[in-house]
Amino acid sequence: MKSKYLNIVITFLFLTVCSISCFSQLESEQSVVNEKFSEANNLYNDSKYEQSIQVYLQILDSGFHSPDLYFNIGNAYYRLNDIANSILYYEKSLKLDSSDNEVINNLNMVKNTLIDDIAVVPQSFFDEQLNKTSNLLSYSSWGIALILFAFMFLLFFLIYFFSKTTIVKKTAFASLFIIIITILITVRISLNAYEKNYLEKYAIIFSNKIEIKADPNERSKNLLTLHLGTKVRIINNFSDEWVKIKLVNGQEGWIKNNQIKII
Repeated sequence: MKSKYLNIVITFLFLTVCSISCFSQLESEQSVVNEKFSEANNLYNDSKYEQSIQVYLQILDSGFHSPDLYFNIGNAYYRLNDIANSILYYEKSLKLDSSDNEVINNLNMVKNTLIDDIAVVPQSFFDEQLNKTSNLLSYSSWGIALILFAFMFLLFFLIYFFSKTTIVKKTAFASLFIIIITILITVRISLNAYEKNYLEKYAIIFSNKIEIKADPNERSKNLLTLHLGTKVRIINNFSDEWVKIKLVNGQEGWIKNNQIKII
């Protein structure tokens, strides 16, 4: 019996030591990232934009990603007049936090310098409001909200089931109905946020001038010309060389993979 308890104590101590060790390692890694981030920011403030980008990219290579990091990289590229890369990293920042107005304003400012001015196909009122609402929070935040509503449903169901008072039962039943409607709406918003952030793929054109083809081959008909910095949606990967894209005006065509960078 003593041996059994001793084994439990040893196991507990071992797990505790491992947890402390992992936590210390994470703290150490975070400290290194913070130092690198401060170094890159100082280089940026000293107008050493190329050097700051190198340090920012080192942080990315270490596996750390954040909206602020992508935003700062986008700013540094903009200072170097590298429009395509600045748009790419602003878009990456918005992919992690779509509600950041500062990033949105900077992105719109940079887009005003682009050659291509493609008219956007108007959305239906429902789609427009759905997209606006889903952009208020990240996909993970909508998931957390959904879990909270589920717990609220369970709580009010228990109140309804066990309560002996009529007024309490009626209130709980009405609350259950409202929560069900809220859950259904939140599920739809969460699915839209998931689709926009994980299922749909977008890219930025990194060639000064490219021809959009009707088919995935060089001899195919040219549909239109696009220029550096334009955002396109990828809808099909034909091969390692060709991808099918869709523009905001609904027009589709084919371009080479080496002419774009994925957001």
